[in-house]
Amino acid sequence: MDTERPLRLSSRLALAAYGGFAHLLLPPALLLAAPFLSFSRKRRKTLFPRLGFQAYPVFKPGTPAPVWVHALSVGELLSAVPFLEALKSRLGARPLVVSVSTLTARELAEVRLRGVADALLYFPYDTALAYRRCLRRIQPAAFVLIETDLWPGYLRHFRRAGVPCWLLNGRLSPDSYRRCRRGWALFGPAFACFERIHGQSEGENERFTALGVARHQLGEPGNLKYDACGAPPTRVAVAALRAELGYESSDRIVLAGSTHPGEEAIVRKVLLHLRSEVPGLKLILVPRHPHRAEEVRALWADDRLQLGLLSAPAQAAPDVLIVDRLGYLNRLYSLSDVAIVGGSFVPKGGQNPIEPAAAGKPVLFGPDMSDFPDIVRELLERAAAFQVKDAAELEERCRLLLADVEAASAMGARGQALVNERRGATRRITDALIQRLRQ
Repeated sequence: MDTERPLRLSSRLALAAYGGFAHLLLPPALLLAAPFLSFSRKRRKTLFPRLGFQAYPVFKPGTPAPVWVHALSVGELLSAVPFLEALKSRLGARPLVVSVSTLTARELAEVRLRGVADALLYFPYDTALAYRRCLRRIQPAAFVLIETDLWPGYLRHFRRAGVPCWLLNGRLSPDSYRRCRRGWALFGPAFACFERIHGQSEGENERFTALGVARHQLGEPGNLKYDACGAPPTRVAVAALRAELGYESSDRIVLAGSTHPGEEAIVRKVLLHLRSEVPGLKLILVPRHPHRAEEVRALWADDRLQLGLLSAPAQAAPDVLIVDRLGYLNRLYSLSDVAIVGGSFVPKGGQNPIEPAAAGKPVLFGPDMSDFPDIVRELLERAAAFQVKDAAELEERCRLLLADVEAASAMGARGQALVNERRGATRRITDALIQRLRQ
């Protein structure tokens, strides 16, 4: 392994200050706060495991060292599923350990990675006690980070332990770029710990370079999300899903996916206006966090519409179907006539627009898609999506697309063609990682 270059004084001071807080002050602060944090189910379930106190896998003597892949939350996990499946098929006797940081991601991983991951863990907090305990128990042959969750402490410790670290699906939102730029004395040494960084696009690789990442660290760009969408379902499968949920073949459907607080009210206003022009128009509403389903349903209480939950199917489809389960959004896009991407009408950076494009649907999103700059640019250049500035423009675009089925279909076909062109990152990156492991 290459020897580590001496750090500048500014980085040594920044890391010393960070380490003093993370290693000495944070653990006792979390333990003191534990009685108060226990009122939150997600904190109650994750606090002590993330401090390092959890069950670790025990492999048979002679088993090769595992590969450890970390996906922060639901979005990162879903984008990594095809990669994890491809990697597992190539590892042979070498185990695959997967970690997440959130309760919802852990619950989803237990379903989606059954038979793929040999062990599931919570990722440790960036404290010496936690990450040293995890590293000592897992002893990985390589560590792979999916997209984000980059912290200076564990990365430098992994590098010093001789563990090759890779960053896949790397991206820098405008906020992340500015934060890393301002704190480069701290984050520069963290980025230097990666022997390979695969940005989501050529533009992301350029942003990493502009930030200060060495060019020799950058691998071929590629976005795992294009492969994670999978092939669009067949007409037979779509018809079966419509029948399962009670939709008629003639029903027109708008789907709002991964919505955040404040966005459901915008979608409600749009739907109520459009229903006067498109009688019987249906809405599928998928909150970013399923536990908000009841809160979302309360918004419609006085509107005299039939409301339903995915977890309680009825014989006939309701006017508004609220999805209160994880892992269904990708399938449900296939039912829509118009797809609205959430997280974009509030300052959240937007959610993944690739899934509705892969399904061949016209895509609409709001003004804040800052987490997906290159994808958005390509969709707009291909006339496969519209970016609207507010609720009024969203309503008008929905109206036009619902009225002109041919134009909507052509728009969806352009997006689907773009997604198909960009597939293949999973195979390329898996090949490169397997080659590295053989070395």
